[in-house]
Amino acid sequence: MEEEQMAFEQKQKEQVIESLMAEHRQGQIAEINLRLQGKPDEAEKVWQRNSLLSAEIDILIGQLMDEWLGNAERAIKGLAKISAKLEAAVAEIKKQINVAQNVVKIIGLLDDAVAIAKKVAAVL
Repeated sequence: MEEEQMAFEQKQKEQVIESLMAEHRQGQIAEINLRLQGKPDEAEKVWQRNSLLSAEIDILIGQLMDEWLGNAERAIKGLAKISAKLEAAVAEIKKQINVAQNVVKIIGLLDDAVAIAKKVAAVL
């Protein structure tokens, strides 16, 4: 069955961008905490992935199209799950719990957010 495309409502556009910005912020917090903990290599990896996410956010914000086509609800739900997992991983890094595993987790989650942003941008 072919997936039906729907127009993004203004509120949904806002939610997608706000969610991506929240995930970017969590990436920044993770990077700062890693640098403060003397883990520059891990911080650099997070920074690199977060830079990719930042670039995708800039692309979305820069778009001047009237409508976005795609499945907004799916993107919003996916981003909400990513945000929750990012917040949990950042909280553990702040407590210095499983830092290496949480760095890997954060990088993967930021990659997931970039992938969603690219899918949204592809239908602009």
